[in-house]
Amino acid sequence: LVFVPAASAQDYPADSLVQQLRARRLEPPRCVPQGANIAQAQVSARGDDLRLVLDVHAAERVAVPLPGDDKALVVRGFTLDGVALDASVRIGGKSWVNVGRGVHRIEVAYAAHGDRVALAFAMKPYRVIFEGDAWQASGLSDQQLMTETLGIVRARDNGEAAASVSTQQFPPYVRVTRRISLDLEWRVENEVQRLAPDEGGFAVGLPIIAGEHVTTAGLKLRDGKLVVALADGDDEASWSSDLDQSETLVLTAPALADHAEVWRVVANPTWHVEFEGVPQSAGADSATSDDYREFEFHPLPGETLTLRITRPAAVDGATRAIDSLRIASEFSERARSHVLQFDLRASQGGEQSLVLPAGMEVLGIARDGAPIGTRAIDGRLSLPVSPGMQKYEVRLRENTPIGMRTSTPAFALDLPAANIDLSISLPNDRWLLAAFGPAVGPAVLFWGELLVAIALAWLLARAWRGRFRFHHWLLLVLGFSTYSWLALAVVVGWLFVLDRRARHVPTVHWRFNLMQIGIAGLTVIALGCLVASIQNGLLGEPDMLVQGAGSYARHLNWFADRSVDALPVASVISMPLWVYNLVMLVWALWLAWALVGWLRQGFVAWTTDGYWRPWRASAAEAAIEVPPAAPAPPQTSGS
Repeated sequence: LVFVPAASAQDYPADSLVQQLRARRLEPPRCVPQGANIAQAQVSARGDDLRLVLDVHAAERVAVPLPGDDKALVVRGFTLDGVALDASVRIGGKSWVNVGRGVHRIEVAYAAHGDRVALAFAMKPYRVIFEGDAWQASGLSDQQLMTETLGIVRARDNGEAAASVSTQQFPPYVRVTRRISLDLEWRVENEVQRLAPDEGGFAVGLPIIAGEHVTTAGLKLRDGKLVVALADGDDEASWSSDLDQSETLVLTAPALADHAEVWRVVANPTWHVEFEGVPQSAGADSATSDDYREFEFHPLPGETLTLRITRPAAVDGATRAIDSLRIASEFSERARSHVLQFDLRASQGGEQSLVLPAGMEVLGIARDGAPIGTRAIDGRLSLPVSPGMQKYEVRLRENTPIGMRTSTPAFALDLPAANIDLSISLPNDRWLLAAFGPAVGPAVLFWGELLVAIALAWLLARAWRGRFRFHHWLLLVLGFSTYSWLALAVVVGWLFVLDRRARHVPTVHWRFNLMQIGIAGLTVIALGCLVASIQNGLLGEPDMLVQGAGSYARHLNWFADRSVDALPVASVISMPLWVYNLVMLVWALWLAWALVGWLRQGFVAWTTDGYWRPWRASAAEAAIEVPPAAPAPPQTSGS
C-alpha cells in the first residue's frame, strides 16, 4: 500500500471545445430547408368530414407542417404510415409532425363546422387531387395548387340556401383593368381585383387580347384563357404582356356572369387613335407627361370597342426650334451687360451659330446649368447641340456708355424663335422719356396727360380773364404734371377763391368770418402743396406714368410671340436726371417769384372791407342789412 500511486484526473474541457461540440450536436441537416417535400396531397370532403392524405418525401429526420384552417376545421386524428399519433407539435400557429428519412404517408381527419374552408399549405404540394361530395374546390389548375391556399366551399341546393341566407356562397367574380400603352413598343398591364368572395383563395380563367403575349412568369395559358389565382387575403393580382402592333385592335367585354372589365388606352403622340363602339367615360380624357393622352372606357357586357391606329405621315420641317427666349439688358453709365437665355429643342445633334453685334464681349456660356468652353470667332458664336431639350445662357458685355437712345442687342439666331421676352434696366440717375419695341410692352402715359394739361391751361386762361395769362397757367400746370394732379387742383382752387374774395364780399357777418377762416386754411394747404412740388422737382424723381407688361420707370418689359431670324429690338430714350432737376430749378425760381405776387394780391383781397367782423351785427348795421318791407297795396271798397 505504501507504493500505490496518487489518483489524478484530467482537467475540464475548455469552453471553445464545449461550444464546438454543442454546435455539432445542434447542427441542422444539410438538406434544410429543402429537407422534405409533399409529392402529392389527396383531399376528400363528404358531409362534415374532410380527409387529407399527404405523401411526404424526407431526406433527413425533419418536422413537416400540416395544412389547416383554424376557423373552419377541427382535427380529429393523425396517422403516420398507418400508425395513429396521439398529438402534433403546435409552433407558430401551425401543427407539425416529425418524420424520419424516407417516404411516408400522413393522414389527417378533420371535422368541418362551416360552409367554407381555406386549407392553407405551409409546404406547397406538387400535386393536389380533390374529391368532394356536395363540396367544390377552387384554386386548382391541372391538379396544381395556384396559391398556398385551397378553397373548399359547400354546395347547397336552393331550399337550403333560402333557409340560411348567412351561409349563401357566391362564385368567384373579379374586375379586370387593362391598361394598353401605345408607345414605341406596345404593352398591356393587366390588374385583377377581387369582388367576390371576400375570403378564400380561388383561380379564374381570363381571356387575353388578340396579339397579346404574356411576359409574367408562372402563369399558364389554356384554351385562350390565362389562369390567374388569388390567395386567401389577397385582393389583387396582375400580369404584364407585349402586344403586336396592328392597324386595328378589337376589345370585347365579357358576359355579365363571367367578370367585369375596364379599358384604359394611353397613346403616344406619334400614334393617331380613333375609337368606335363604346363611348368614352366622361372626364376620362387627360393629358399625361410628354403630351401622352389617356382614355378610359367602362363597357357594358357584350359591347365591343374598335381602335383604329395610324401613324401620321412625316412632313419636312426644321430639326431645331427655340421654344422660349429672354434677353435681359442692364445699362450703366460706362458699360452695358446682357444675358441671353433660350430653350432649344433639337431632334439631331450639331452646332447652333449665334451672330453677335460688333464690340460684344462674351463673359460666359452655360448649357443646362453646366459651363461650356467656347468663344466667338469673327462675331459668330457656335454652341454645341444635343438631341432633346436644352437650356442655354450666354452672358455678354459692351464697354459702351449709355446714350440718349439705348437699345437691346440685335442678335441673329439663323433659326425661328417663339415666346420672346425683352427687358431693359436703367440706372437710378436716368430720366425716362419714351420707350419703343414690340407691340406688347410699356407705355409712357405722361405725354398724353401733358396734352391734357396744355388744354387745361388754355381753358383756365379763357375762363379767368384776370392777371393770369395762358403762359402762367401753362407753367403752373407743367410743374405739377410730374408730381400730383391733386396738388395742382388745390393750388388752382386757392387762386380762384382769392379772386372771388377780391370781387365779392359777403354782407352777413358770420358768412364773412367763415370765408376768412376758409381762405386762411386753404392758403396754408396750398403753400404746403407748392413747397412739396418744389422739393419733389429738386430732390425727387419724375413720375412718367409707365404702365404695361409689368414695367415701371427703371425696369421695362416687352413680349413678342415669334421671330423668323433676327430678334426684335427694344429701345428707350432717356436723359440724365440732373436735366430734370435743372428744369425744375428754373420752374421753382419762377414759382417763387410768382408766389410773392400771388401772396401780396391775396392779402389785399383778404383784407378788403376788413379781415374780421363781430358775429352779431349792431341795430344800425342790421337795419342796413335787412331791406325795408314793401308797402301793402291800398284796399278798395265794393260798389
